[in-house]
Amino acid sequence: MNPYLDNISKATSFNTVKLGLSLGVVCALGLSSANANSEEANAIQVSASQVNGAVSQARLLDAPASADNETQVAALHQQAKLLTATADSSSKVTREQRMAVHQKAAATQTSQQLRAFAQQNQVIYYDFSFYDAQTRLFEDYDYDGFYQTFSVTFDADINSSGGDVQADVFAELYLSQNGGPWIHYYSTDVFTLNADSSFDDYEVLTTLANGYQTDHYDVLIDLYELGYADPVATISSDDVDSLYALPLESGDRDTVYIEEVYVEEVHGGALSWLTVSLFGALAWCRRLMNKK
Repeated sequence: MNPYLDNISKATSFNTVKLGLSLGVVCALGLSSANANSEEANAIQVSASQVNGAVSQARLLDAPASADNETQVAALHQQAKLLTATADSSSKVTREQRMAVHQKAAATQTSQQLRAFAQQNQVIYYDFSFYDAQTRLFEDYDYDGFYQTFSVTFDADINSSGGDVQADVFAELYLSQNGGPWIHYYSTDVFTLNADSSFDDYEVLTTLANGYQTDHYDVLIDLYELGYADPVATISSDDVDSLYALPLESGDRDTVYIEEVYVEEVHGGALSWLTVSLFGALAWCRRLMNKK
């Protein structure tokens, strides 16, 4: 066999195999990208969260409140109603239990790396505080003064002397029924705070699906810096009146009852016989009087 032709054949075979492997990698990457995009699309579509019988949605208000805020809130509420029927209130998780979960998570290697990364990027001292928190009430179908849907909007800030400081944070939200234990009802996604900016307000819209008695509820918000075990700031009904004594009840108690009214009908036939009988009695009495 000609060595030159043999080398050409080997090179051709190698290039064919290499081309096949390349195409395989490209297809795999394409499928992976398609799956990732599909998962991302599904994640975007399923935007409501169910915790302890409450269905909540949240958004970062990265611009000042606009004139169409009512429309945006209504749209969020309409989406939340889709998951109301499947909300589960079988197990109530207290604030102490949630804090224990964060204590355990902070001991992991990932959290330690997050803390080290944050310390490398922030060489100045800073701490956190809540500037304000507001609530609004929506949807009282039976008009008893107790609502099944409410929103909590809060503004958290970073306090430092170093100018524009950023930090990744998340919040845990709790309800307390008439002074009772704090019950967890929502965990926000991680979002970024920018120093004391007024354009990073966070809004959580919640519909209580089931398991909440008709009563007054206080709200508490714990703010966590990503990777750390303990809350870096807390605001509750002890700090602002807007988080105090919200008149709430779950949707299974906010039902409109329609009172049925029964009307007894008297038919014309019965009236006719009664009239005839009366006239007959009068005629008989007149005849007796004439005979006398």
